[in-house]
Amino acid sequence: MKEQVLFQVMSELEQKTNLQARWYEDAQDNQIDGTLQLSNGYEQHLFPAIFKKDIKPVALVALQETKESFSDLIVIADIIYPTIKERLRELGINYADSAGNCYIRKGNWHFMVDGLRSEPLRPVLKEKTFTKTALILIFHFLNDSAYLNTTYRQIAEDYDTALGNVNKIINSLKEQGYVQRTNEKLLVINNREKLLEEWVTGYHQKLKPTIFLGQFRFANEYGKDWTKLPLGLQNQWGGEPAADILTGYLKPAELTLYTTEKKVDLIKKYKLIPGNGNLFIYKKFWKFPDKDLNVVPTMLIYSDLISTGDPRNLETARKLYDGLFEN
Repeated sequence: MKEQVLFQVMSELEQKTNLQARWYEDAQDNQIDGTLQLSNGYEQHLFPAIFKKDIKPVALVALQETKESFSDLIVIADIIYPTIKERLRELGINYADSAGNCYIRKGNWHFMVDGLRSEPLRPVLKEKTFTKTALILIFHFLNDSAYLNTTYRQIAEDYDTALGNVNKIINSLKEQGYVQRTNEKLLVINNREKLLEEWVTGYHQKLKPTIFLGQFRFANEYGKDWTKLPLGLQNQWGGEPAADILTGYLKPAELTLYTTEKKVDLIKKYKLIPGNGNLFIYKKFWKFPDKDLNVVPTMLIYSDLISTGDPRNLETARKLYDGLFEN
């Protein structure tokens, strides 16, 4: 498949930009997959390249890090979705896909082709593995792997879902290689990093839109200083404010709050005005005890940050990533 996509991308580049393309495989540097040579007949440039079937939001963190070592980095993919292309341009990362969309900046070269559509060679998510309910359970499993060995009946009761549904979800995770049984007959998570990547994509595509309660602005002093907001036991910061609490690295521009309260109660309690504001509120969806009552689990903070594509948020997400599975 890789060879097929590379051939398609180079063919489209030549048709859309008149640049002659040539690929050189690189087996020595594990940060890149090869080098893309581009020439217009007068100038020739070499671009360190990374190949991907598709680019998920979680990949932006690693790509930003790779660009620090390879300033002319280009990402080659079968399909690149519009929001990802926008984020790549913000990060100054060149890209090209099999539909002919591209963004290439080098010296006097400035090529940008956009709006061409293509279909991925495979679904971004395998539907039966990453349903809304599955995403909720996977979040729990990744934060507390011992929960995998809770009885299916208890899991079904905790998350108000059918017993058969729990069985299907865990069996599907086994089929995908994300859950396996040890010699002691205990279920454990396998390939956590890959499962996290899939979860982040599924969360933003399927789960997060369904738990969104609204966008608001404050009609009081909390709009000037979010740190003074009395959270109580039912509310926790996510995204940028949570990252700032944990790292001190961000000055939040967008506020994300997760809650178990009703929207109408929050509006009265915090004097919120619905509409164009910087406060985004979501319904809390997990049922395990939180380590920190003021912020959501680190995995969710990480997910919120990388979905923005903002360079500072990506840098902070990278700081959080290493500690995600330390236990």
